[in-house]
Amino acid sequence: MYQLFIKQKVFKLTDHYPVLDVDGNAVYYVDQSFQLLGDHFRLRRLDGKRALSINREVFTILPRFLVENDDGTSFRVSQRFSLFGKKIDLESDDYNLYLRGSFWDYNFDVYEGKSLVGRIQKRFLTWGDSFVIDVYDSDFEEELLALLICVDLIQDRNNS
Repeated sequence: MYQLFIKQKVFKLTDHYPVLDVDGNAVYYVDQSFQLLGDHFRLRRLDGKRALSINREVFTILPRFLVENDDGTSFRVSQRFSLFGKKIDLESDDYNLYLRGSFWDYNFDVYEGKSLVGRIQKRFLTWGDSFVIDVYDSDFEEELLALLICVDLIQDRNNS
């Protein structure tokens, strides 16, 4: 298990922030493009390897995102209807991830089947939004980052 840390800016029109490792070194960088409709994020590795592109689909009842890897593969992050809290899933051709926990507190676990692959938590009493990602399965590191970006955007839209 290892951790990744995210600290967002307080005053922002679009998001631009690094993803840090436990030593405080930037590992990824998140860029949000300004668009009139939808949202577009780019997650890039600082070592030059593959990255993700995240696009919020516009004409849907519940939030849904298309996430494309630079290697041509893709997956969807979508919120499902539920009477008791939010249900968000990540679906690809090869695997499915689902979140369980408290979305109001930003404290949830990410599972593939019955296997815990990560944990995402929001730190409170900080200047700006700060998050910690516990990565239990390194094969899903970028998927965990994409899930956090999507869940944060869903929460920001619900709060505004």
